[in-house]
Amino acid sequence: MNRLILVGNGFDLAHGLKTDYNSFIVWYLTKCFTEASEKGSYEDELIKVSKLLHRWDLGLPDFNSINDYINYFYSNNFDMLQSEMIKVKSYNQRFQNPFQFKINSRLMSTLLKKCSVQNWVDIENEFYELLKKCNGLTGINLSELNELNISLRKIIEQLELYLNSLPKPNLSAGYSKILKSYIEIEEIFDAKSKFIDTPKSTLILNFNYTSTIEQYLKQLTTLPAPLKNTTVNYIHGQIEDVENPLIFGFGDELDDDYKKMELSKTNEFFTFIKSFWYFKTSNYHDLIRFIESDEYQIFTLGHSCGLSDRTLLSMIFEHTNCKAIKIYYHGDKEKNDYRRLTQEISRHFKDKSAMRKKITPFDKSFSMPQVSLNPRPSVHPSPTLRTQPDTFLK
Repeated sequence: MNRLILVGNGFDLAHGLKTDYNSFIVWYLTKCFTEASEKGSYEDELIKVSKLLHRWDLGLPDFNSINDYINYFYSNNFDMLQSEMIKVKSYNQRFQNPFQFKINSRLMSTLLKKCSVQNWVDIENEFYELLKKCNGLTGINLSELNELNISLRKIIEQLELYLNSLPKPNLSAGYSKILKSYIEIEEIFDAKSKFIDTPKSTLILNFNYTSTIEQYLKQLTTLPAPLKNTTVNYIHGQIEDVENPLIFGFGDELDDDYKKMELSKTNEFFTFIKSFWYFKTSNYHDLIRFIESDEYQIFTLGHSCGLSDRTLLSMIFEHTNCKAIKIYYHGDKEKNDYRRLTQEISRHFKDKSAMRKKITPFDKSFSMPQVSLNPRPSVHPSPTLRTQPDTFLK
């Protein structure tokens, strides 16, 4: 039997890396406003910022940096960035906003409305919701469709810059133990014995753009038996790799609205549909060869198992060679996201009976270790965010 390990953004978050969408958006705004402060203005396909005051912080109490300025709106409401006057809660007066802010993109407008300390935004899902609206009852709005694709292309460009700026994390003995673990046959529903087994081959399907998971293999001078034949597949690309570019968008070909897009015969709908990006490399074919080669057990490490990867995950989960899905959840035995993850996984199954046989019960599942981050200064630091596995950069 083989082992297939699905690595999602929760894995990077567990290592202290701020790879959630909220942190990315805060970083992007901080970068744009910093440039506007230094050069007088900044504009791209998403936003436009103009400095109005000679000193950007002139008259603003408790604002010592652009970071303070952005964090203030992140804690309150990013919509207020467009206000001429700013109401600081600790004072009974309004202060002039030192910047003029304009949003050039419907997608960015939606993201800023939903991104806050209290709410986690999902860029891929929001993109798809707007994509569907371009195919309305009155016909296809091609101008909005093109503008939406331009916006997402800019976001991907900035996302790669952001991820490349993140520090390298510390590693954990807990994850080393998980990766080196044998297959517990008793965790397989229809197993004929209770002995442990060594995986014949292990495929680490890395949905992240970072190489955190691969660092665990590189630190080993000799691979233990369960990792003797191990491959890392960067299924969604890798930062700074022109041969394996970032795949970012949506991947649910089973959705009814997707079928309507196909019937429209408008190719612009599919610019950022993941399935068409998979053709750029052999990663998808390598995955198919692996799952068809032998029976396999799945580990999920920090993958939300959401609908943005539905086409791919349905293929993996429903394949006859898939014998078990072992969830490593976020939290402890009392408070965790195990139930939510089972609900997400169930959406990828047509055969619910098979799903109930494959998911490893909670009493045989374990919590994901949490690792501290190497302290390293950042040019544009973002605020400390609460750990949350629900919204991921895949």
